[in-house]
Amino acid sequence: MSFKSGMEMRIKGVPKSNPIRFTIDVGNSEEVIALHFDFRFDYSEEKRTIVLNSLENGSWNEEQRETNFPFEADQEFEVRPGTGRN
Repeated sequence: MSFKSGMEMRIKGVPKSNPIRFTIDVGNSEEVIALHFDFRFDYSEEKRTIVLNSLENGSWNEEQRETNFPFEADQEFEVRPGTGRN
């Protein structure tokens, strides 16, 4: 799918019961990911953390972490520009 100026991407979903994590990747291929969102409910030692990153030519850039975590198991979410969750 190609994005053009003025288009908006919205993602809706429902995390399953007792989730560990889920990921949303947006990019051209497995080696070029412009936006990587890793929503960690209870992953390893991280709890309720969003990890943001990008992948260029197979190499990850520096991770950013966000602890404002509005997601809940079994509850629908919508991610869209400027709003986070609705």
